[in-house]
Amino acid sequence: MADDFQEVVKKVLAARVGNLCSNPDCRALTSGPQQNPAKALNIGIAAHITAASVGGPRYDPDLLPEERSGPPNGIWLCQNCAKLVDNDPTRFTVDLLRKWKTNAEADARKRVGKTANEGVSPALDLKPYDRVRIEPIVPRHAEQAEWILQPGSADCFIFQKTDSQGYAEIPGSFIERVHRFNGTTPAVLRLTGRLQWNSVAQRWQIFSEKPEPGFGGQYGFSKYVDFDFPRRMNYAGEFAWCREDRLSQCLSQGRFIFYVEDGMYLRVRDLPCDQILVSSRP
Repeated sequence: MADDFQEVVKKVLAARVGNLCSNPDCRALTSGPQQNPAKALNIGIAAHITAASVGGPRYDPDLLPEERSGPPNGIWLCQNCAKLVDNDPTRFTVDLLRKWKTNAEADARKRVGKTANEGVSPALDLKPYDRVRIEPIVPRHAEQAEWILQPGSADCFIFQKTDSQGYAEIPGSFIERVHRFNGTTPAVLRLTGRLQWNSVAQRWQIFSEKPEPGFGGQYGFSKYVDFDFPRRMNYAGEFAWCREDRLSQCLSQGRFIFYVEDGMYLRVRDLPCDQILVSSRP
């Protein structure tokens, strides 16, 4: 017998993320009006982080039935993302889904009680073809790069990196402030979270957390894995493990830190020094 969610739990999960899909790459609105003025439509699903019954994706036999059907074990997703995470449980782990849930709820918490103007007011100072530097970016040395705001941006601003064909899409609600110096110096665009290179998707991506302080913050958030992880995940490209104390030298030779879908870089515990996964391509 499956430990399904009751309707009250489903409503709570949806409300806690503002009826938006919790997948950071989606964030689709999951409710809206039907043609019938007395009805509303819903394309959201209260998905189980660990499965409701034996044999399901990410099933945890140690949970009690009330824990399995309780709000902490649920995440609000659109129908497409709910099917995606259950069809690929190796990729979409318990830790990743919990991270999605936490970040989506934190984002909704910041928006509660704010008007549309409050959410995007710092971005109102931006004009097409403005040159900016973006902070914070992971890896942090990329904060010296210049970006140009593309025309046609509205609620989501599209910036092109001047030294490549790379683009970043930044919602106005993620812009904390715009600091201008003079007419010849690029403005500094300060984010509420961080912009980060996603090595798997091969694109720049927004994450809601600021980089960690100290050395680790230069590269994002580390994830401890085993040496065999890249082979098991079928990641393409040429990879190598680099000792952390030799990482600067390795990067100066044209290697790149490899970031996975959740914005983390991969680290293994080793003696005498931890090792970090690097790639021959960005």
